[in-house]
Amino acid sequence: MNKITKAMLASALVGVSGLAQAEVTANVAVVSEYLFRGVGQSNGAAMQGGLDYKSDSGIYLGTWLSNVDFGGNVETDLYGGYSGEINGVGYDIGGIYYWYPDAGGDKPGSTHKGGGELDYAEISLGLSYGALSASVAYTVWGESDSKAPFNEGDLYYHLSGEFPLQQGFSLTAQAGYYKFADELKDDSESYAHYGLGLAKDAGNLGAMSVNVEFTDLDENNGTLNDDGPNIWVGWSKDIE
Repeated sequence: MNKITKAMLASALVGVSGLAQAEVTANVAVVSEYLFRGVGQSNGAAMQGGLDYKSDSGIYLGTWLSNVDFGGNVETDLYGGYSGEINGVGYDIGGIYYWYPDAGGDKPGSTHKGGGELDYAEISLGLSYGALSASVAYTVWGESDSKAPFNEGDLYYHLSGEFPLQQGFSLTAQAGYYKFADELKDDSESYAHYGLGLAKDAGNLGAMSVNVEFTDLDENNGTLNDDGPNIWVGWSKDIE
């Protein structure tokens, strides 16, 4: 999901008896470029939105959508999990399905080379303490039958920190590493990325941010093509 993460700009089924204690929120965003794990997805501006449900027990589920520049032009994420806190340490155990309806061939200028079946599913574990967060995600299924990234066995590691500043500003730093189990070339597609973001909470007007992200990708990567740096701005708002 994420995507234009809440860290940069500011996660089952539940019985009927729990609905009164549940929280349902929506979110909307506009970004100059949609980056996912350091790699551009939209080749320009993107409009995004989602709906989240969370119970007091910690169970959550939701959906999130964005336009992209490949496949059927739309990414839809469906996710759910369980989160909580023990002695000040937050935890999150979840799963997510990345759905690209009508995925087909690549387009001129796309950051994804090659088309075909793109859907895949992950499970993840996240921990947080204070301003710091760490997570690992494992791809349990991929739609493609070919030897390529975004398939079963992929691992993604992520570290981030969000630090409050004065006057409603906050600074976010992040780093991640995507290790693909199947690659078109030996170790040519696994990559690292890192970035910084400065956000401003504007209250009822939402949150605004400016961000810069880098990867160690180069033109030799077989499936991804986005060596950066990428500078993007965004606006987001939660609706409760």
